[in-house]
Amino acid sequence: MATSLKSKLDERPLAPVPAHVPADRVFDFDIFHDPRMQEDIHKGHMQLHQEAPDIFWSPRNGGYWIVTRFAEATYIMTHPQIFSSARAFVRPTPPEKIVPLVPIHMDAPEHMRYRVLLLKFLSLTPKEVKKWEPVARGLINELIDGLQGRNACEFRSEIAVPMPIKLFLGVMHWDLNRFRDFNRWVDEILGSEDIEKVQPAYASMNQYLTELIQSRVEKPGDDPVSLLLASEVNGERLSVKRVHEICNLLFVAGLDTVANAMNFIMYHLAQHPDMQQRLRANPDMATSAVEEFLRRYAFVNTPRRVTQDTEVSGVKMKAGDIVVSSFAAASNDPRNVPHPEVLDLDRKSSPHLAFASGPHNCAGATLARLELRIFLQEWVRRMPDVRLAPGFSPHVRGGSVMGLTSLDIVW
Repeated sequence: MATSLKSKLDERPLAPVPAHVPADRVFDFDIFHDPRMQEDIHKGHMQLHQEAPDIFWSPRNGGYWIVTRFAEATYIMTHPQIFSSARAFVRPTPPEKIVPLVPIHMDAPEHMRYRVLLLKFLSLTPKEVKKWEPVARGLINELIDGLQGRNACEFRSEIAVPMPIKLFLGVMHWDLNRFRDFNRWVDEILGSEDIEKVQPAYASMNQYLTELIQSRVEKPGDDPVSLLLASEVNGERLSVKRVHEICNLLFVAGLDTVANAMNFIMYHLAQHPDMQQRLRANPDMATSAVEEFLRRYAFVNTPRRVTQDTEVSGVKMKAGDIVVSSFAAASNDPRNVPHPEVLDLDRKSSPHLAFASGPHNCAGATLARLELRIFLQEWVRRMPDVRLAPGFSPHVRGGSVMGLTSLDIVW
């Protein structure tokens, strides 16, 4: 499988290497389809620590720098004045094809103004998020109830997608009955390196959001979209266009992140029944366990655009370069965490970049952590030990947000 995929990749044209990139910094790695990721997407990224320079230039997908170490990735995330979020993409995107994601595609000071607005209207501060705990607990138990009398399921579609997406749609007051359509669109948007292939999914998302926002314009309520439409930034009322741009981000980020995390957690647990038993006997371990799972299975590759000529750990970068931080590699950096390949529930500290760092760290991280903790507690409490279905072979989705496309388990 890997050999045939590599043959297909070899047929694809490579971007020219810029003159300022030294030959010994060029390394061929495709974050969408690299053969190293076919059996284990995280080990594929960790393999870069042995095979590639810490910072290297990949000629794939238009060409950009890739950073694999925790220290350098953290530096890039925490210096937005040098590494901008605006016009930074993991695949070549013509200006007319850009779908604005506000505020993630903004820099200071506008970024923080809109971020504060989101935290306010989505009730995502640590104190307010607690009110969603009984809702999340009810959702996972309802899904577990649906498994009674069975001894197998496809975990992604039956558990990992419905729980967090239904919760998020509840937060947003969006149509719960459409959650499978929404998830399919997000999968298509995030999973292809070809911008043309994702356009139908973007069109479906755009049509839904256009109709939704217009309905809130005509009949406002107390939902986040209505509140955004009535809000001001810098003394000016938000336009319908700007609210749509905010909803673009909420749609893509809110409908995918926790589902991916749950899938990777279950994939690991299904191979380690002893860990299931330990978490079952010690439910208070769930909070720290979530951090270790997030570290070991960080799944985002985050792009930034260099705003000025700069240097990172001896590597010279030019204004306009794109830099992609592999959080899967950086969070599993042996310089930062001893034996990172081991998921250790007794690890005293699990520093990671699963939710990024700096001013653009994930606004929904508190809600995500709550959902993952509750999932862990309720799943091991109510379910017997699970394992991977006989013959199951994982298929992965690469790109900016990585994931498993399915997960068959039995018990």
